[in-house]
Amino acid sequence: FYGSVRCCAHFLPLLDPEAGRVCNIASASGPNFVTGLRGERRELFTSRATSWEQLHTSLQSFADSGEYGSSAYGLSKAAVNQWTMQLAARYPKLRINSCSPGYILTDLTAGMGASTRPEDSKCHVAPLHLLFGEVEHPEVNKGRYYGSDAVRSPIDVYRGPGDPPYVGD
Repeated sequence: FYGSVRCCAHFLPLLDPEAGRVCNIASASGPNFVTGLRGERRELFTSRATSWEQLHTSLQSFADSGEYGSSAYGLSKAAVNQWTMQLAARYPKLRINSCSPGYILTDLTAGMGASTRPEDSKCHVAPLHLLFGEVEHPEVNKGRYYGSDAVRSPIDVYRGPGDPPYVGD
C-alpha cells in the first residue's frame, strides 16, 4: 500500500493536470477482506468520507494489534481501493482508479490454486483499459475499482469476471 502512495506522490506532478490517468493495482483480495469487516471498520474502507489520517491510523492499529492474521495482503489492497477514492477526490480532473490484474501464478499465489503464468494471462486487460481505454469522465468516475475483466466492481464484495457490472457509488 505505502509503495503505491509513494509512487503516486512522485509521479502525479508529472501528469497532464487536465487529462492524466492513474491506475493503482489492487486485487480481489481487497473486496474479500472488506466483506469480513463489520461496523466502523467496514465503513472506514468503503466511505468516501474517510480521510487519509483515518486510513493511516487504522492501518497502524491493525499493524500494532496483529489482528489481520493471514489477511495482510487483503488489508493492503482494501487500503489501496480506499486511498484511490481519496486521491480521485483530491485530483478531480484526473482519471484515477484501481483494478485487479486477475488471479495469476506468482510466488505469492503458488500452491493456492493459481495456474496461469503471467505471460499467458490477461493480467494486462484492466490496467490498459484504465490507462488508455474509454473510462467515464472524472465528474462521474471518482476513484472506482475495476475487476480483472475491466468491468466496474464493488470494493466490499467480490464480483467475478463475466458477472454484471457494479452500478453503485
